[in-house]
Amino acid sequence: MPRIPRKISDSGVYHIMVRGINKQDIFQDKEDRIIFLKKLKAVKERSECKVYAYCLMSNHVHLLIAEGKESIGQIMKRLGTAYAYWYNNKYNRVGHLFQGRFRSEPVNVDTYLLAALRYIHQNPVKAGITLSCNDYTWSSYHEYIDSGKQTKGITDTGLGLDIAGSLKQFTEFHQEHGSSDMIDIEDTIKITDMQAEKLINEVLAGKTSSDISQMKKVDRNRLIRDIKALPGVSQKQIMKVTGLSRNIIQRA
Repeated sequence: MPRIPRKISDSGVYHIMVRGINKQDIFQDKEDRIIFLKKLKAVKERSECKVYAYCLMSNHVHLLIAEGKESIGQIMKRLGTAYAYWYNNKYNRVGHLFQGRFRSEPVNVDTYLLAALRYIHQNPVKAGITLSCNDYTWSSYHEYIDSGKQTKGITDTGLGLDIAGSLKQFTEFHQEHGSSDMIDIEDTIKITDMQAEKLINEVLAGKTSSDISQMKKVDRNRLIRDIKALPGVSQKQIMKVTGLSRNIIQRA
């Protein structure tokens, strides 16, 4: 079956996601993350690309990159090869480290770029690892907060801050709940609509869509969070069974 052609960004900016093969971890310790960032910096300098954001999770990485003198495909191949070679040598392993080709979405407007920045920085919060973007060490959020210091020398913070308007507006924007309609990671097993409906109804315990809509907000949100915690249940399946909107489910 032929590959689906990658969508081309008119602006040259892409939201990238790459993950470990079979969802395996690609970072085992602090050193691994430091080396990945060093490889990213080296690739940036060689390809003359711009890195607007990054977030290193245990088994995947999100990047926001603008092409330079090399295409996004060349950039990611160079980065993936360099890190995989180092990682395999360190852990005495052979074979692929990353799952197939990287996923990407073109970023053609400023508003989407800012939303992508927030989505990337909020990954640890969404995963329940930290309570705020500022609590997570391995993302570019700190480079924005400490803009001017450029401690890692990787992130090009100027454009994101310009679009936001100010550092204060940038941090306030990051405190809001972002959209999930972007490149996402599915770390759970997919289940059928019938299976999802059964699991959700067990949590609902007889409550109908009408009952849910009449609940106090705090109780409704608690119920939604219980449903969202179900393994393998997607947001679309929750919407279908409960009749709740995407916005209500995301904000619960």
